[in-house]
Amino acid sequence: MTVEQLVGGMVWVQGMVLMAALVFAIFDGLFALSGQRRNFLTRRRLGLTAIAAIALVPLALPALLATSYATSINATELVVSQYLKGNLSMSAGEVTSLLEIKSRWIDQLSQGSSWLALGVLLVFAGAFVGRLVYLIVNVIRIRRAIQGGQVLRRGRRLRIVLSPSVSVPFSTRGLWHYYVVLPLSFCADRDAMQMSLGHELQHIRQGDVDAEVALSLISPLVVLNPGFWFLSSRLRKLGELVCDRNYLRRRRFDPHGYSMRLLAVARRSRHAVGQPAAFGVPLVGRALPVLGRRSMLKDRILEIAADQSSPSRDTRALSMAMSLVMIAAVLATATAVAQPKDWSHERIMLSSVANLERLNQLNTMAQRSW
Repeated sequence: MTVEQLVGGMVWVQGMVLMAALVFAIFDGLFALSGQRRNFLTRRRLGLTAIAAIALVPLALPALLATSYATSINATELVVSQYLKGNLSMSAGEVTSLLEIKSRWIDQLSQGSSWLALGVLLVFAGAFVGRLVYLIVNVIRIRRAIQGGQVLRRGRRLRIVLSPSVSVPFSTRGLWHYYVVLPLSFCADRDAMQMSLGHELQHIRQGDVDAEVALSLISPLVVLNPGFWFLSSRLRKLGELVCDRNYLRRRRFDPHGYSMRLLAVARRSRHAVGQPAAFGVPLVGRALPVLGRRSMLKDRILEIAADQSSPSRDTRALSMAMSLVMIAAVLATATAVAQPKDWSHERIMLSSVANLERLNQLNTMAQRSW
């Protein structure tokens, strides 16, 4: 793999993540506008589907670009078509230059031919290394919490551990086993231990731990991508809201007591040092960008109260249908922004006009020199 291919691949990944985040934001906004904001499970599935659809793009895109449908929605083809119809007040050379912006940027980044390109590469390299170090530190903290703790229960794929090095319960996983790590101080509070254990087991059951590990693993590649942080923060918040709702329904736990224990654990964790913050799902959730953890807890407690007065349930059929629509929307958007596979008649005509313009400019300059 050449440097140019590596840089091109990274640029493609950033674009696809931004695109998936934009599509998800549109769907999420439509849910809010249509009065379906409290369909947390469906909205969470749409977020996961948007991320999963990115993995389908490299497999499906070649086949999609070979269809006649792709030409009708591809942005490059649409721009060329509008120019040839006379709807753009630009020269052929300017249109060609506009369509080649991405290629020029990739060339500059791969060759480091400008100070701006070198600065972008250094910022991305620094962010990648910084994020990688952050993840390694968190892996060390998780290993220390598990290895330094006492195994309370061993299952076929589950380990429940009491650890003196953590103050907030969290769940995580290894290659095979899932782990629920509880603070040793919870031994004196049976209700807190039962609530924390049930909450974290619900996270494992609904796939939040797997999603968090996957997000942590890909985060070094997209650490500077706002689309990634938007998607990940929404998925974490929706995962907590779904977990609270499902756990309270399954266990018939007192909503008021549940909320008070969440607040108590949050107060206890404010000054916690060495608490793992990646590769796991903590009981009090992750802090929201800019707003912090307080906003997350406030929203969770308000939704717990709302569920008591007006319970809301997600429809599985709607969830599956919207997931299929999400996949189609992501693939269609990827087709729209992709580089066309072959040269169409319109692009050949544009190239011919651009060449004629260059020849005309050269002839004009030659005549002036005489």
